[in-house]
Amino acid sequence: MLRNARWIAAGLLTLVGLLAQPGRATADTMILVEELNGSSGVVNTQTFSVSSLPTSGSPYSPTGGAFFGISITVTSTSGTTSNLNSLTTTVAAKPSTDFDPSHSLRVTVTDDGFINASAGSPALATNDPSNSSGVLGGTVNVAGVTTIQDGTLATTLNVLGTTPSASETSPGGPSDPNTTVSIPNLPSTFAIAQEMTLRVSATTGVDPNSSFAGTLSSNIVTTPPAVPAPAGLILALTALPVIGLRRILRRKAN
Repeated sequence: MLRNARWIAAGLLTLVGLLAQPGRATADTMILVEELNGSSGVVNTQTFSVSSLPTSGSPYSPTGGAFFGISITVTSTSGTTSNLNSLTTTVAAKPSTDFDPSHSLRVTVTDDGFINASAGSPALATNDPSNSSGVLGGTVNVAGVTTIQDGTLATTLNVLGTTPSASETSPGGPSDPNTTVSIPNLPSTFAIAQEMTLRVSATTGVDPNSSFAGTLSSNIVTTPPAVPAPAGLILALTALPVIGLRRILRRKAN
């Protein structure tokens, strides 16, 4: 009976300790879709969550916008403890019948639920845009920037590092190489923010039957610290040459 009471008391103390630890707010993801005019002014804007993203079957088509049929997919390792985390966003859309080529489509995705398996270690973030063009008689350009932050969407996000912009134009290019940024000390939890801008151009007007898509892939790799060998193993390895030398001298003496 006394033994059972001790086990119960220990369990209650453990539970109290867990409840007393500061908890992290539930991870969140925000997707902001904006149409920009030729002066970079916002003329259409809409915010989505992961659960409410527009799909190909139920796309987002703002009234009077230069783009319609907008669908978005977001793939993320958010919530999984790892030394390799990634966020990939793909945006598909169509130009309107009265498309204005000076307008562009900007999509910003912020996910604050990433968990670093090696807190405090250095990390490298890679920013990689790509696109597929079905624009008849024109080209599609996708430019992207990746920002690594600490904090949360519910509180404050602080920038730890931002990659230079990278872009890809198709068909025919040009394309900028992938860009990177080093983070000297990546905390245990962090956020990835992507900003992707899509532009469509054509010399003779854009066919309304055209479609296009852009993808931005962001990867961050943490370099965990080297694990030192146990002291006993180091001592054994150090002693091996001495032991070998003694054996050789013993054989010669015999």
